[in-house]
Amino acid sequence: MKKQNDLQWFLIKKFIEILAVVGVVEYLLTFLVNRFVLPNVLLYFFPGVEENPLLLGSGVIFFLSAVLMLLILGALNAMFPSPLHEMVQAALEQMQKNFMHTVSAGKTNFSFYELNRGQAILLFLVAFVVVLVILTPYVLGAVCFAKITIKEFRQIQREREEEQKEFDRKRNLMLSDIAHDLRTPMTTVNGYAKALADGMVVEPEKQLEYLQAIQNKSARMNDLIHLLFEYVKLDSEGFSLDRKETDLSELLRENAALIYADFEDAGMEFEIDIPEEVVSVSVDSIQFSRVITNLLNNAMKHNESGTHIKIGMYRKNGYIYILVADSGRRIPGELAEHLFEPFTKGDVSRKSGSGSGLGLSIAKKIIEMHGFQMDFIQQLDEKKIPQIAGYTKEFVIQIADDSYDSSLTA
Repeated sequence: MKKQNDLQWFLIKKFIEILAVVGVVEYLLTFLVNRFVLPNVLLYFFPGVEENPLLLGSGVIFFLSAVLMLLILGALNAMFPSPLHEMVQAALEQMQKNFMHTVSAGKTNFSFYELNRGQAILLFLVAFVVVLVILTPYVLGAVCFAKITIKEFRQIQREREEEQKEFDRKRNLMLSDIAHDLRTPMTTVNGYAKALADGMVVEPEKQLEYLQAIQNKSARMNDLIHLLFEYVKLDSEGFSLDRKETDLSELLRENAALIYADFEDAGMEFEIDIPEEVVSVSVDSIQFSRVITNLLNNAMKHNESGTHIKIGMYRKNGYIYILVADSGRRIPGELAEHLFEPFTKGDVSRKSGSGSGLGLSIAKKIIEMHGFQMDFIQQLDEKKIPQIAGYTKEFVIQIADDSYDSSLTA
């Protein structure tokens, strides 16, 4: 949508610029025609004309077009059958009078019929050439604007083709990574199951260990397939959000309460900074809860014991900000830039075998489907966002606050 709006404003700007140039050139041409061409033409063909017309802009074109029409109809007049011949004759006489009044203010009488064949042809050619010259800026302006428009659309087409190529590359890479992430646990499960089936493991404790490993690897594959299904479902044609007016403060508190005990068990300090007042926002509560849960679980899984985790919400300058921050180690810059891409290369969650990067990709998609914005930020200026003082990295969800009240600004 942004590219489309940018293209519209660009074309409007170019159209105005070309129109301004065409207007200036057309004014200069009509001025020259009025001062030099038209007086000499009238003096040559109609010596009795005492005053010359001074026409501006399209008036010159209409004037010369009338000359052309009179000459053409006059030449074809004899070809029209009666009574059409009489009607054309009457029209020519009226046009003759109007034209004579225009060029001589009614002081001098003359007639096109007095011109001989050679003069009529010459006058026709002169008028035709002058009309073409005056119309040339419009034609060149139209051609120039058409070239600019075609160039821009070709550029957009090239960008779309590049985006499609990049999309296909990422899709193929994702499929390759999915196959890799599934093959590893499947190989393990197959090896353990074969060992048990062949009777290679006889100790009950060892058998239990192998069965537990099979269960864990199977659960891992099931989670990965479920995440992949959710990722694809968000892009499917039939999927839509079930949005309702929801108290965002209460929704965040509920999600924080559900995971609070898990943070305590992990030895992490969990801070909740959510206002008491009702903050009503139209969201799909199930999908939005999935985002918050994912961000909190992500902070818990990929940080060490003793890490401080915070979920907060505040209002500022007409926006609602939801923060999920932690004091853990910063993520390397290259990885941080592609954090929302599925199966990101170098993802620490993949190296640890505990994630695929699909969770954050799903969270990002859900937020964007709501029309909101989510960013991952490190090394923030705490003077700008004092709510994250003491934290090293944070996910920030930005929502337009339709019911913004300056008294609630943080």
